[in-house]
Amino acid sequence: MNFEYNGNLLEEDRINLVANEIVNKYSQISFEKAKEAAMLEGKISDYKTANDELNRLYNIMLVNSDNKEIVAIVYKDFLEVLKNTNIEDINNYINLVNGINSYLQNYTEFPFLNDY
Repeated sequence: MNFEYNGNLLEEDRINLVANEIVNKYSQISFEKAKEAAMLEGKISDYKTANDELNRLYNIMLVNSDNKEIVAIVYKDFLEVLKNTNIEDINNYINLVNGINSYLQNYTEFPFLNDY
């Protein structure tokens, strides 16, 4: 997925740019849902980080939590980013994996990141 520099854009332009990046990667997601996810994301004013990528993927799953098929697709990418990340500040994302697994297996509701 593209993560273009967007720190110079007005909020609406930034949201539309991010929404387009999401839809280009996940064509099964509506533009409206992509905009909802984009609204939860901060500006990218420098190089993208693993946290930027994990936050975007989490936000996409969160706003699409009513569709487990979409969540499962995005979750695979989420796990791949975690697997390829060497930073230490991802413990909350690693802990979130169990919550998302429980959700996908119908044991719990979709987890909130701030609970981890």
